[in-house]
Amino acid sequence: MRKVQFMAVFWTLLIAVPITALTLTMSAYITNHLIDLSNGVSSLVQRVFSQGRDLIFEAEVAGLIAGQLLILAILLITLLPRRSDHSVE
Repeated sequence: MRKVQFMAVFWTLLIAVPITALTLTMSAYITNHLIDLSNGVSSLVQRVFSQGRDLIFEAEVAGLIAGQLLILAILLITLLPRRSDHSVE
């Protein structure tokens, strides 16, 4: 039983320490370079919209298609006969 507890603590620390270090590093990087990142995002948005692309319309069309596929999948699942219904007799 002691070995299991030791392995659980060992693997938890082995996974948690590098991820925590990466998170702290990325947080410090984002804090130091926030203005550069926001300028990059704003210039990207300006370039995309200056080319005449309507991203809102494209998102609406993608949502429409995804919604229709979801409704069709639910209908197919509910309308398919179940094997347990036929084998009850």
